[in-house]
Amino acid sequence: MTGRTTDETYLVVRNDEEQYSIWPAHRDLPPGWHDEGFRGPEQDCLGHIDEVWTDMRPLSLRKALTEAADRPAAAEVVLPEGPDLVTRLCAGEHRVRVVLRPAASPERLAAAIGDGYVHVLFPDTGGGTELGVLLDHAATDLSAADLAAGTGTARLAGELTLDFHRLRCEISVEVADLTGVGSLRPV
Repeated sequence: MTGRTTDETYLVVRNDEEQYSIWPAHRDLPPGWHDEGFRGPEQDCLGHIDEVWTDMRPLSLRKALTEAADRPAAAEVVLPEGPDLVTRLCAGEHRVRVVLRPAASPERLAAAIGDGYVHVLFPDTGGGTELGVLLDHAATDLSAADLAAGTGTARLAGELTLDFHRLRCEISVEVADLTGVGSLRPV
């Protein structure tokens, strides 16, 4: 059986991150490690490390945490006054546009409807709000739309979750340019 002898001498070593370890005294130190000046049997070296290494976090982490604590706190987020987004979008009809990627086309609209999922943009929300809608095929009406020709009006309906509120989305869009009107209501 091979193993370390109990009389082998070790060095206590430390790296640039102020992390401690032990190293056999007869071997050259690995790059990045420095002799701390304490040597002796393995258990004595480990005992010394227990006494001196009180914060085991790397130096770079300790510095980053100290610097973060010294920085002024971030400015408080001030929410705009008035109704929240869900309340605003549930109030009446709004302009909408169906968003299709990578490019909008009647063919892509037909594929999205077939997949049962479309993205609807409400552009008048101070930057626009794009919502993913899981379509309800039973409530979707394509009878006035010719998707192959890119004409007519498609009525799409489905559900989504916005800010933890389950909502029903109903839109009516022109197939040619994918714009129209729509509304949301709580489910």
